[in-house]
Amino acid sequence: MRKILILLTCIYSYNIAFTQLPNTNIYLFQMEQQSDSLFNFVNPKFLTEFNSDGYNNQPSFIANDEIYFSMGSTSEESQTDIISINLKTRIKTQITLSEDSEYSPTSLLEPYYFSCVRQEADGKNTQRLWIFPKDRSSNGKPLLPIQTNVGYHCWLKNNLVALFIVGEPHKLAIANTLDQSVITLTSDIGRCFQRLPNGNLAFIHKLKNSNWIIKELDINTMRSKTIVSAVPQSEDFVVLPDNTFLMAHGSKLFKYKQGWDTRWLEIADFAKYKLKNITRMAINQNGKIALVNVK
Repeated sequence: MRKILILLTCIYSYNIAFTQLPNTNIYLFQMEQQSDSLFNFVNPKFLTEFNSDGYNNQPSFIANDEIYFSMGSTSEESQTDIISINLKTRIKTQITLSEDSEYSPTSLLEPYYFSCVRQEADGKNTQRLWIFPKDRSSNGKPLLPIQTNVGYHCWLKNNLVALFIVGEPHKLAIANTLDQSVITLTSDIGRCFQRLPNGNLAFIHKLKNSNWIIKELDINTMRSKTIVSAVPQSEDFVVLPDNTFLMAHGSKLFKYKQGWDTRWLEIADFAKYKLKNITRMAINQNGKIALVNVK
């Protein structure tokens, strides 16, 4: 494995082992909420212009002014690495560099580490959950060595993590990194997990006939309840501190607040920025929102 820590000088398939990665780019906006239903999105930035013909996906705010994402080319058998952009200085840093591919960088609830899914270059599509120090003082290590089919993840407590288990069907599991236990809860889930302000997990349950619903999993009882039907054919969402859900479809962004809204309300259209297929999103505490657009 090559060393991590290379500073850049100038700067859908659920199996992550794509034969050819899609052309995706990340855009940044400042979100200004004027009222419960009035949002403005200003100060647009094209974050991945330096790799505009490549793969730039799964953004995550590791800090308010630092975003990590997975980057690669769109050529066949492309390998991906985790890249960092400092939003103040615009300095780009390569965080991982190995024969393996890294996806879904995620900050742990404590401040010193981040995690990601590493798809190993073993020809077997082995996908493990790894942990790395943010100061890049080591090459990291696998957190759940026995679990080899992790697609996505979300931290619920320091040692409790929700896992998207790749399979037929895909399953939701909860893992404890201390005792290495993994409890499978349900199947037919979507790829997006979000930790709610109350500490519970929000996820999408894909029922038959394209009936997809957002559910809340109580991490104490491990029981789930329905929040709302998802925006049709969309499965990526973020949650604001006041429990407002944001989802995208095409160029448009919608919001839903439980106990307030009776349906999804359109709050923005990014067509003027030539964003026509918004998928994954990430938001920080200061209202910066990153949007992934698939070409």
